[in-house]
Amino acid sequence: MYWADKIAKEIIESKKYLPYWIDDMKTPSGRVHIGSVRAVLTHELIYRSLKDQKQKVNFSYVLEDHDPMDGLPIYVDQEEYRKHLGKPLFMIPSPEPGFDSYGKRWGEEYIEIFNKIGVYPKIIWGSELYLTGRMNEMIRLCLDKADEIRKIYKTLYKKERARDWFPFSAKCEKCGKISTTVVNGWDGKKITYECRRIGLDWTKGCGNKGKVSPYSTKDNYAGKLPWKVEWPCKWKVIGVTVEGAGKDHMSAGGSHDFAKLMCKKVLDYPIPYHFSHEFFLVGGKKMSSSKGLGSSALEVSEIIPPYLMRFMIARVKVSKQISFDPFGMTIPDLFDDYDDTARVYWGSGNKEDLGRIFEVSQVGNKIPKKHFFPRFRDIANYTQLPNIKLEERFEQIKGSKLTDSERDILYERMGYAHIWLGKYAPEEYKYQISAQSLGEISLSKEQWVFLNELADVWQQVNDPEKLHGSIFKLIEKMNIKAIDAFKALYTVILDKTYGPRAGWLLKKFPKETIIKRLTLNKK
Repeated sequence: MYWADKIAKEIIESKKYLPYWIDDMKTPSGRVHIGSVRAVLTHELIYRSLKDQKQKVNFSYVLEDHDPMDGLPIYVDQEEYRKHLGKPLFMIPSPEPGFDSYGKRWGEEYIEIFNKIGVYPKIIWGSELYLTGRMNEMIRLCLDKADEIRKIYKTLYKKERARDWFPFSAKCEKCGKISTTVVNGWDGKKITYECRRIGLDWTKGCGNKGKVSPYSTKDNYAGKLPWKVEWPCKWKVIGVTVEGAGKDHMSAGGSHDFAKLMCKKVLDYPIPYHFSHEFFLVGGKKMSSSKGLGSSALEVSEIIPPYLMRFMIARVKVSKQISFDPFGMTIPDLFDDYDDTARVYWGSGNKEDLGRIFEVSQVGNKIPKKHFFPRFRDIANYTQLPNIKLEERFEQIKGSKLTDSERDILYERMGYAHIWLGKYAPEEYKYQISAQSLGEISLSKEQWVFLNELADVWQQVNDPEKLHGSIFKLIEKMNIKAIDAFKALYTVILDKTYGPRAGWLLKKFPKETIIKRLTLNKK
């Protein structure tokens, strides 16, 4: 059974998590990395599986723009934004016009990306949860039960919190920061706080002290609960019954263990169904949104089509790592694997996991009818060849005319092939037949004789491995230096002095075209 269907079945059969409400969240601190797409799509796949099993279910996504800026991405003005470190993201100006805040700038980009791949949760802005008063009761409860929360810290982390520590980060009335404040008193109506100058190595407080209400209003953001305390509080406020997280949060003693104890000892709220999803690695490395490291979700969404982004994530069990590297042959292989799952689906429907993977990889609910796929790597090859008409070539491969939808797929893939060739393809894959005329090619008589003989050899040998071996036999027979022979071959075909393995290079192009190049001196 497909992994998302298995999770949905487990949720249903437990009869514990009604009404079903799936949620996920992210702090929009910068350009979102591709790993976050795995998280939101994983939740959407479970949502879709529950819907497919005729269940009523809600799906929301919290963009936590009330969190503080705690790092500077490399692509923003460092001097301009350093002064905003420690302030809530929704209270920091956008680096570009057209957005209400810094948090909205990156949050709205992320919404656009996951909408593009067919993910449409209800969007909840963290700032609005506070400004509308929805978090007020949770704030009161946590401040009243501060001693119980101190005990949770001690139980999990063997860390003693001082008796005057309270679980709240106040917004300093003077400098506007929430990262630097420490709340040290609560009288049931107001908190007392200090904005400390020391304690963090990435920003400093202003030294201000104050006594304020912890409750935000539409005109005044008072502050927030610490994240570990806040996470389960949002479950209760929203009504979440299903939510997973990355394995760093779900590990023993991690933030999810803290959240479970909060549910039991403070909130009196049932622990949602939970699961751990593995990391998404780019080039074998974990990424950071706030530092701008790794491939961003935006970058990946521009180099492969939406259905392939879904496929890349949907096909891997939630408990397994995904490793993506756009360089090399990763993208052609992805297209091939997707096309294979389509053929499985058209053969036996969604009974097999591969067929189900194809089904859930579609951006909408409409499943495409059986059709011909122009192979991506063939498109990448043929776009590099002069005088090759793509439609005609793929009609030859198919054996009949392309339909309108097949033609659309061809040209869509051709666009992605140009991107791949321009940025990510291995050097040995990038080649075009030389357009040089005989007069522009400077080769010795011996090299031309070799090329003429090679044209005759190719007429008799088709297999690239055997052809490659035959080239070496010809070099030995003619007693020509191998370096001179291959230099001549690459020069007349690619206008380069180097290239991929000769047998495979020759097979990449139409035989008639290459033989004409090898015998240019005979014209």
